[in-house]
Amino acid sequence: MDSHTHFLFPFTIGLALNKINLLSIEIALICGVLGAFIDIDHYIMHMILSKSKKFSFVATWNNAIKFHRFNPRSFIHYWPGIFYLSIAIIIMFFINFNIGLVLAIAYYSHLLLDRIPAKRFVRWRLGPLYMKQSYLELTLDAILVVLIIVMLLI
Repeated sequence: MDSHTHFLFPFTIGLALNKINLLSIEIALICGVLGAFIDIDHYIMHMILSKSKKFSFVATWNNAIKFHRFNPRSFIHYWPGIFYLSIAIIIMFFINFNIGLVLAIAYYSHLLLDRIPAKRFVRWRLGPLYMKQSYLELTLDAILVVLIIVMLLI
């Protein structure tokens, strides 16, 4: 899934928790930003594994979307990384519950979204960037936007 979905999903969770007075709207927004920011691991893996254009956002994006020259996922998407980050998140819950909750929402929602299989895609180019969105992701985005609007209006 793309970064905008990685923002919308944890933000929606954060807003739902805001409705039961567990998080503030500002903290819900931080959940969304961190959920999207976790995608920085793709850029870091590109810098490590790429032979050319190591610092190019366009090359990183196009490799992840179209060319697939190498796996852009880092250890945080695999069981050893999930285990160690889960331990860190549990420890953070004991240190500061709100920070632990924000990290848990951002990280686990990101993992969940990355595991959803997508079959059919819409493809286009936006300048030098290759774009690809699954119909499932487009539908999920629309549902999340509606949920966010409803929760903000209630």
